[in-house]
Amino acid sequence: MSGYVERSREPLRPVVNTWAMYDECLNVLEQGTGPVAFDAERAHGHRYWPKAYLLQIRREGAGTWLIDPVAFEEGGPAELDELVEVCGDSTWVVHAASQDLPCMREVGIRPARLFDTELGGRLLSEPSVSLGALLQTKLGIALRKAHSAQNWATRPLPEDWLIYAALDVDYLLELAEVVRAELESMGRIEWAEQEFAATLEQFSREPEPRQDPWRRLSGITSLRTSKQLAIARELWLERDQIARDRDRPPGRILHDSAILEIATRAKGDAPIPGAAEVSEIGGFRHRGAQRYRTNWVRALERVAGMRASQYPARRTPSTGIPHPKNWDRTNPEAAELWARVRPAVDELACEISLQPSLIAPPAVLQEVVYHHREDQDLTASLLRRGARPWQVEFLGPLLDEVIPD
Repeated sequence: MSGYVERSREPLRPVVNTWAMYDECLNVLEQGTGPVAFDAERAHGHRYWPKAYLLQIRREGAGTWLIDPVAFEEGGPAELDELVEVCGDSTWVVHAASQDLPCMREVGIRPARLFDTELGGRLLSEPSVSLGALLQTKLGIALRKAHSAQNWATRPLPEDWLIYAALDVDYLLELAEVVRAELESMGRIEWAEQEFAATLEQFSREPEPRQDPWRRLSGITSLRTSKQLAIARELWLERDQIARDRDRPPGRILHDSAILEIATRAKGDAPIPGAAEVSEIGGFRHRGAQRYRTNWVRALERVAGMRASQYPARRTPSTGIPHPKNWDRTNPEAAELWARVRPAVDELACEISLQPSLIAPPAVLQEVVYHHREDQDLTASLLRRGARPWQVEFLGPLLDEVIPD
């Protein structure tokens, strides 16, 4: 097939945005057969909340349906679990499922089984595993990825956006068939099934809250004192509350660089910046930030009223093991072993043409090496820390060889 595919294979249905249309969608999907192709469109860079603003679902015999989940919000997230019920125990085909499963969970969609074409492509050692690249490589189908960064919270959605969304699932089932067949021919389908199950389990759960999320400010490592960090924290918290209330990206309200610039001014014995500094710094003067000048000043006044003991620690208390670069100080024996294990894993991954992180999840491998004295059974240690059985088949013998008794 040459050129770009510009239209879905069937006439575009109206977006499902009423209960009557939803019931019709359920009835038709129930009459369909086989696996379910699914995708979701969010509004990255346009909204605070990472929820889905459009769902695309396709099944053999049922065609493609586009569903507006916002239309079914009644005082909270939509409850669309019936989409799973009518499809029974069918496998759901999703590309890069770790991105979509959280917003699927939010509206009650929790498939019984998963097939992730992106993850399958990685296990096939494909050089590029984007949906467009795999469709081109495996099926000879070229799609324009022109609307991925659009504001999908827009209503009504333009027709060319809807066509783009429908095409994301139009050939997904055929792609999954090809990827599955190749995985089977390479003897890697069992690896894939284990990865799919682990992905479904992990990303269908409510995530653990981040510790000190404000420390993810871009460039925060340039701040040297607890006082400066206190300023950054309070401005981040103020900005985050505004962003939540307005459902807008925090960076569009106040850029990270403005927060860091004003925090940097609190050097040594310098007083906490106040209203005058807010007026001087360019990042606080653009239209979005200017609107909340009172909020920024209030955040700075909170810091001015704090005792030094109320400032945040310069480093987040660690609940896990140190980074391997610091093992020379904390665990020299583990550091020596890591220096042997890491290249051995890289060599193994090269031999079977996989990314090292796919055959040996870094966090798992680091935990096993760091605690190897406490966990004499390395295979059990790998499994307990989250390695999949297929990974253990490779890593167990490797670690037994590299790590002495």
